Amino acid sequence: MNRLNTIQNADSHHYFSYHPLPFYDDRHQYTSNKNKKGVAKYKLDLNLYCIKRPQQTCFIQVNNPNMIAWGIEQGDMLVIEKNEQLSVGDLVVLEENEQFQIYEFFAQQNGEYVFMALDYKAANIKTRNWKILPIIGTVTSIIHQMKPKRVTVQ
Repeated sequence: MNRLNTIQNADSHHYFSYHPLPFYDDRHQYTSNKNKKGVAKYKLDLNLYCIKRPQQTCFIQVNNPNMIAWGIEQGDMLVIEKNEQLSVGDLVVLEENEQFQIYEFFAQQNGEYVFMALDYKAANIKTRNWKILPIIGTVTSIIHQMKPKRVTVQ
């Protein structure tokens, strides 16, 4: 059973952490006509959508302004999940000097694991044993708030 079916079929009084919100598919026409029934076929609980393993999950708010090239901005919220294995392309969060740094697990070459820093000011990491790194977990989702524009049109 996929996650959307679980969300759709759940009893909202007992299963959801809060009242689920309407969920629309961008390929189907949306109408704001309140008299039309069944506009939103599904309900979505963001906790169920973003968090697959609650006991291994935490959130980190980004304060580092140096990752904009990766589409990660100050104020974004990262959903981090502790994993026992890594895949090439994973974004990995490490704790360094009481701060969090984000790296991409870039490659495994000649017995070394290569982690590329997303912050252009941080050094890349090469190691033979990635399990000795102070890894918090991997990024599973990025929650990005759209900032209001300074000029408003009335």
